[in-house]
Amino acid sequence: DGDIFGIIGYSGAGKSTLVRMINQLERQDKGKILIDGHELNKLSPKQLRQLRTKIGMIFQHFNLLWSRTVSENIELALQIAGIKEKHKRQQRVKELVDLVGLTGRENAYPSELSGGQKQRIAILRAILQNASIYVFDEATSALDNLTQEKIMEEIDTYLCGKTTIIIAHRLSTVRNADYIYVIENGSVVEEGTHDKLMLKNGAYKKMYMSEI
Repeated sequence: DGDIFGIIGYSGAGKSTLVRMINQLERQDKGKILIDGHELNKLSPKQLRQLRTKIGMIFQHFNLLWSRTVSENIELALQIAGIKEKHKRQQRVKELVDLVGLTGRENAYPSELSGGQKQRIAILRAILQNASIYVFDEATSALDNLTQEKIMEEIDTYLCGKTTIIIAHRLSTVRNADYIYVIENGSVVEEGTHDKLMLKNGAYKKMYMSEI
């Protein structure tokens, strides 16, 4: 609980398949996936739906509703989170827009925003779910390094104390994680912290050196 896990690997390593198994969009052929002691592939459809509410997913392509403004995208998330009174949702929207630095862009549509701005909304929307586990599936891969760094700082602030799984192919995204796993062809080939992995002349260090 509360740790940050980084899972890295080149394209085709199995990262996205792993993410899809974490919330059982795909079922594993063997092995077990447990959350809070529950073995996922043994849950009923209803139990699985309930458990999925504990998993916040943030995707590379944001999955914002393009026909809704910044405010409307956030308000919908508040409505799903259980705030029924419209005036309360609207007041909360103003606070949240300011929190993510988008004051003045409340009425903009996703097509009018930068990648970093859209990502802030996607992160905020997931956080409003108040999940126990957050999974970032290549969520910052389309951003430049500076924007990515700012987004990761925001993630650290918003999700402090939450279990976070970050799937990435850029090492800069995960170097501060509590645990880092390198996967190749669907298998873990290295694991450890950034500093420990850098002491080995293995896959992680080679990836890091090629990145810089």
